[in-house]
Amino acid sequence: MAFVIRRFYSSVIEKTVMISRSKDVFENLALEHWYYRHLDFTNKPMLLLWMNDNCVVIGRHQNPWLEVNFDQANNVHVARRNSGGGTVFHDNGNLNMTFFTHRDVYNRKKNLELIVETLKSEWNILTEINKREDIVIDNNYKISGTASKLGRPNAYHHCTLLVNCNRELMSALLRKHEKNIETNATVSVSSAVLNLTQINNKVSINRLMTAIGLQYLKTVDGKITKTLGFNYVTPNEHTFPGFNEIKKEMESWEWRYGRTPKFNITIKSNEQSVLLSVKNGIIENVSTTCNVSLNNLFSKKFSMNIVEDIKKCLKTIEV
Repeated sequence: MAFVIRRFYSSVIEKTVMISRSKDVFENLALEHWYYRHLDFTNKPMLLLWMNDNCVVIGRHQNPWLEVNFDQANNVHVARRNSGGGTVFHDNGNLNMTFFTHRDVYNRKKNLELIVETLKSEWNILTEINKREDIVIDNNYKISGTASKLGRPNAYHHCTLLVNCNRELMSALLRKHEKNIETNATVSVSSAVLNLTQINNKVSINRLMTAIGLQYLKTVDGKITKTLGFNYVTPNEHTFPGFNEIKKEMESWEWRYGRTPKFNITIKSNEQSVLLSVKNGIIENVSTTCNVSLNNLFSKKFSMNIVEDIKKCLKTIEV
């Protein structure tokens, strides 16, 4: 009999929705990574809902100097997450969702379908999932981007949902400029975006969190489901031992910029050109087509135009 009871309870799925009280991007990314690293999601999937104050979040394998317009980034944090994918802008008008599961049952298409169904049933907003697994309206305007991290035994899929985001600031921060950067880093694909409030002004972050959370809790996968409801959480060291160490790494220059894949920058002025080779976010080598030695790089014999261009480039790299 005891054996039968154990088998019965092993088929029960326990679902939880967690809502972070923090709006600090480094705290929320650290919390997400803490859950991924420490919890066992076997038969215990979890949805984490979170928002950030103004920030730009790049993918694990991206180049921030290629993705971010630093001229517009005053008082805006630039963070690197643990998942792949492209660069996104977060503010209080954007809802972030992380779906945690065991790797064997990872299914981000199902998660996106849950969001699509919620928008349809609650606000009659018709959306679809494109080939890139973004959620779009009218097959053109993007309202949600998606990325994931697959490990063993855990996996997660996280995505954004634009509710009432500052699109002007987003555009200014993510606007691409020709920077003559040669890299193998993942490059973001620009897309036209739209806020949900532009479709239906009755949509709000709080109501959206409730609607998506309830839809998540009632979704059944052919097994007995036990819902543990909604829970608010404050990311801190006391509740999550080791949290401060993860957050410190997330905030560090070495993680945000030093983890950038190796790249080259070519600076041209008239018929002269200089190639800067950058590794781990640090200029490793400088070469020039006119065979100027490094000792004479800033001498009067060298074109002052290209010297000024190099100075500007160095200032940009030194974030």
